[in-house]
Amino acid sequence: MTIEVDAVYEDGVLKPERPLALKERAKVHVTIEAKRDELTDPRNPDDPTGWKAIDALRGIVEDAPPDMADNHDKYLYGSPDEFFDRASSSRTSARNSSEG
Repeated sequence: MTIEVDAVYEDGVLKPERPLALKERAKVHVTIEAKRDELTDPRNPDDPTGWKAIDALRGIVEDAPPDMADNHDKYLYGSPDEFFDRASSSRTSARNSSEG
């Protein structure tokens, strides 16, 4: 059975705007459709999209290469070839130390 009803969120509780044909303490599944201007970020109600926080971080790394955004994985982890070469040499050195 599907019931559509408008509700108000107040003090942490959804309050339907009309009585519902449900038994007391009935368990229901709720899908919330909220208007964008009704949403807040509980961590920062003044920045619901998080863009202010991102703007604050822009330029924080002064000596970043100009292609950092496009190649961040390469700068963080190296190229895939370098990664697999390091992993292979780590396994080889671990194997050699356990044999000695």
